[in-house]
Order: sequence, then C-alpha cells, then structure tokens
Amino acid sequence: MIRRTILLAPCAFAACSGATLQDTEPRVHVSVSVDWEGRDLSDENLAAFADFRAAHPEIPLTQFINAAYFDKADADAAQVSARIRQALQPHDELGLHIHPWKSLVEAAGVTFRSKPTIWGVERPERKNWPDPGHDVSVEAYTVDEFQKIVAHSKAVLDANGFSLSDSFRAGAWLAGPRVLEAIRREGFVVDASATDTKWHAKIAQYALPQMIRDIWPDVTADTQPFYISTPAGDVLEIPDTGALADYVTAEQMAGHISDAVAKLGDDHLYVHIGFHQETAATYIGRVIEALSIVKAKHADHLVFETLEQSANSLDNLAH
Repeated sequence: MIRRTILLAPCAFAACSGATLQDTEPRVHVSVSVDWEGRDLSDENLAAFADFRAAHPEIPLTQFINAAYFDKADADAAQVSARIRQALQPHDELGLHIHPWKSLVEAAGVTFRSKPTIWGVERPERKNWPDPGHDVSVEAYTVDEFQKIVAHSKAVLDANGFSLSDSFRAGAWLAGPRVLEAIRREGFVVDASATDTKWHAKIAQYALPQMIRDIWPDVTADTQPFYISTPAGDVLEIPDTGALADYVTAEQMAGHISDAVAKLGDDHLYVHIGFHQETAATYIGRVIEALSIVKAKHADHLVFETLEQSANSLDNLAH
C-alpha cells in the first residue's frame, strides 16, 4: 500500500523554487490542463485553442502531451510536431500523458495488453480502431513495463523538440501504485491524476468511475495537494479537482472555483480544471465561459498558473 501524507513537509523536488508566498494574502490557485490523448490532431480541435487564447491570453495551460502521435503507422514526425506546436504558447507547461496505445506500447518494447478496459464492456464503435489500447488501464502493466513506456515517451518527445516538465497525468486518471513508482523512477515528481468521480455521472454505467474510486478512495473535489510515497521516492499529487470539460459544465466549473474562494481562510487553496485536445472544438467553450465568470467575480482572489508553478508555490509555503 502506498502511504499518503498531507502536503506540509519540505519539498525535495528540483523544480521547486521561486518567490515565497508565506507573507501574501491567501489566494485560490487555478490550473488549467489539457490531455492530449494520442488519437488524432484534427484541424477543428487545434483551431479551438485560438478561442481560448483570445479570451484568456494571460492564462497558461499545462499541456499533457502523449507521444503516441509519433508512433502511429503513418505518422510524419515533422508534421505531427508542427501541428502540436499550433496549440502551444511559451508560458505553457509541457507534461506527459499516457494512454497505452498498441503502437506506443510496442514501440517501447513492451507486449501489448488489451484488458482491463475502462469501460468494462465492449464498445462496438471502438472495436475496429486501427490502433487499439486507448481504453486499456495503464495499471495493466508492471512497474518495469510502464517505466519502459514512460522512458520511450520521454525520448520520442525530446527527439522531436518537446522538453517536458516533471508533471504527469495517467490516462483515465488511473495512477495506481505501479504507475506512480514507474513515473518516479523516470524523474516525474508531480502527478495530477487524483480526481473525484462526482463529476463522472455521464459515464456512471461503465467501469471507470469505480476504477478511479478504487485508486483514489479518499479524494474529493476539495482535496488539496499531498505527497505519495513510492519505493522510488515521493510524488507530489496535485488533484484534478474539477475533472475535465467533457464531464463538467461551465456552470459547474465556475461554481467549483467560486466554492474554493468562499472557503479561503489562512491558507492558499488549489483547484484544477481542464479539457481534452481531441474534443476541444466541442468542449473548450465551457472552460472559456467558466474562467470568464470567475475572473469577473473573483479576480482579486485568483492566481492562474501551471501545475509546475503550483508545485513551486507549495514548496515555498512549506518553508
């Protein structure tokens, strides 16, 4: 069993540095993340990022990139890189996201596994996908196997000019003990996979919500960052407190942030929302609207930052 400890201990992470917040008035620190699933890079989804930048140019994104785009059978690395870069800005953070696509797993030298899936039932519309594995739990792999997948992903992204931070998110939020040990072995010291399944009502009939609860039984939408001890070292868990826009309305996201502002006391608080690249054209509008609402209501009480910046501020507050 992994030991979880509340975050208030000194940070041992190389990324932790910066100006102290100990003497500042408490704020709600808001991070917005993007999961790049590794499936496709459509024009309409990539173009949707421009709407976000136009509405909120000052807000950085933590972009969790999946290396699987480069491992597809027909991938043109230069073209893939150029398309990803369309959605990036210099103030964004680049983290790592992994869904265990067959192409990615086999390119890492690991035997592909097709089960267990996050659905628990067969999804006919996905049966003939040319590159399966997106809906397989990352916890299906051993620590050594998943470490190989992480190492391969880092190498591929680095070779194509994407320098990663120390932040990670597991596909489907399923960062259990094996995944956390594997990422820590590879130098990732921040994870953002913990979440509250209260946001997942639209998929309640599938296996995923219970799989999330099995890994994160004590996590709620109010849970603040905490350390997780693994055999490879500590990982700072910064929960995805508001899940992703595919599952949460603009009003719910805005309400989630407003609730945190209402709870401000002597301590800084951390909230986290986001969206998927592959469905940005459909759902990014929810994030844009939610942020517009809370900026209008609570501007003096909010700090917008990447997860890496949150880790830095948490370290400063711990000293």
